[in-house]
Amino acid sequence: MSKQVDVAHEVAKLQQRVEHLEERVEKAESKQGPLRSLWEAIQSILIGLFIVGPVAAIILGILSALAGK
Repeated sequence: MSKQVDVAHEVAKLQQRVEHLEERVEKAESKQGPLRSLWEAIQSILIGLFIVGPVAAIILGILSALAGK
């Protein structure tokens, strides 16, 4: 009987902790507004332009040089 009470008590504590964590997640998600989404989009575009773009240009340059030989 004592073990059942302990288990029920632990389950109740875990449920309270889960509820607390869910509230924190909801607060964090509500802070993410349209400006943050816009900033993430701009970052993605910049990464594409400055990292992926030059790498693709180098690869295409090498391939065209090899095809010209």
